[in-house]
Amino acid sequence: MSEPRRRKVMLVGLDGLTLQRLLPLAAAGKLPAFSHLLRIGAHGILTSVTNMTTGPTWASFSTGCNPERHGIYHDFHHRCNGYQLEPTTGRHLQVAPLWEIASDTGKSVVVLNVPMSYPAQPVNGVMLAGIDAPSEHAPGFEHPHGVYRALKGAGIDYIIDCGLASYMQTNQLDAGWAAVKQETEARTRAAEHLLKKIEWDLLVSVYSLPDVWQHYYWSAPPGSPSEQRIEDAYRLIDQHVARLLKLLPDDGTIVICSDHGFGPLHGTRDAINRWLAKQGLLYFVPTGQERPNQRFFKWLRHFARRHLSFRVRQQMLASFAPLRRQIETSLRIGQIDFSRTKVYAAIDHLEMWVNVRGRQVQGCVEPFERENICKQVLESLQHWCDPLSGKVYVDAVTINQSDDLSRRGDDCHLLPDLSLHWNPQCVLPNLHPLITGDHAPDGTILMAGPLTPPSLKMDMSLIDVAPLVLTLLGVPAPVHMQGKIPAFLNRSDP
Repeated sequence: MSEPRRRKVMLVGLDGLTLQRLLPLAAAGKLPAFSHLLRIGAHGILTSVTNMTTGPTWASFSTGCNPERHGIYHDFHHRCNGYQLEPTTGRHLQVAPLWEIASDTGKSVVVLNVPMSYPAQPVNGVMLAGIDAPSEHAPGFEHPHGVYRALKGAGIDYIIDCGLASYMQTNQLDAGWAAVKQETEARTRAAEHLLKKIEWDLLVSVYSLPDVWQHYYWSAPPGSPSEQRIEDAYRLIDQHVARLLKLLPDDGTIVICSDHGFGPLHGTRDAINRWLAKQGLLYFVPTGQERPNQRFFKWLRHFARRHLSFRVRQQMLASFAPLRRQIETSLRIGQIDFSRTKVYAAIDHLEMWVNVRGRQVQGCVEPFERENICKQVLESLQHWCDPLSGKVYVDAVTINQSDDLSRRGDDCHLLPDLSLHWNPQCVLPNLHPLITGDHAPDGTILMAGPLTPPSLKMDMSLIDVAPLVLTLLGVPAPVHMQGKIPAFLNRSDP
């Protein structure tokens, strides 16, 4: 009896890719690879999860579950023991990602740069962890041991993150573009090298270029050199997609998706905290009275940015994980006087925490007052309006149930008391000197292969990606996955 035919699937994550940019460029003939896929395959909107930051989106992408089930809500954990912020990693996942499930059934997998994948798991194949890894030299970055060195030996300078922000903050725009191009090239070369070396069934590779570039150039005036930079990024990604397609057999399937879309920058954590201060709900430490460690960390950050390369800074933080936690905590929320603060934003602009006595170390709100404080914030937000249009900045707020706010166990962390939704029609002015774009709910999915009806319009949720890919591989999706398989997909072996 002959062995069943191996079904190869490429799952390519393009962080922040949006149809709003993609479709016009493809229609103009500037994206030949994407145009080809749009013509022969299916495409549509891939709706992201509620909190559209890196951690929860890519965790939902890889597990087929919402954050409530996979356990990653933010890029940082707001820990129960005080106000410590700890970077989120793949260690915090509470369910297995799709490549681990595929590997356990005997499929050979190659996994490159997926956020929330550190440490790399001992899969049947090759795995290099994503941006949650401290560095390329950190224990657990690779599986099997020696893969990173082998890539180096093949002339591939694989890196997790080129540190674009460092270039942008010093106005080194051309150098930043060169660094991003190098990072992208190394990722594709690694895929090309590995897929030619081993017999593979599944490739999962994530590229960060669309996201990082759109953060800085999204709101550029039409026809400006800055807007051209976004087109340049999409054209570059198109070239790399074309190279990956050359490695896919005719009967293989490619699935391209983004974890979210993109749009204008609506708000920041700092804007929320400044607004809370105006409401008398938050107090900052007076200027000149900052805690000694905060002043030291500010000086350290300034010194490091001026005198140390991004790669060196990355390696130093990787070597001193407790120091990294202290620095992140101090620089993000260290300026808040928690002894008097009732409500604060700790991680991003979409969540608020009530500073509850007995739950937080310096809590000043009695537990029975929590609900009333939440209602007070809700009422005040209804009057926070754009002075020009008169529209409210925040058009929806969820007050989370107190019983669900605290995860138990050794990794106890606080979930937000209030979850916000910014009005997409309102943008707070002058929030950030560099960043003009931010994550939006409407991501992108493209799919082409023997099971895909040509020119099909397919709208899906981000949590549908994992069960879709497993089905394409001939692997049953586990019952814990919340995502759905598209109705058109023939589950029998073609």
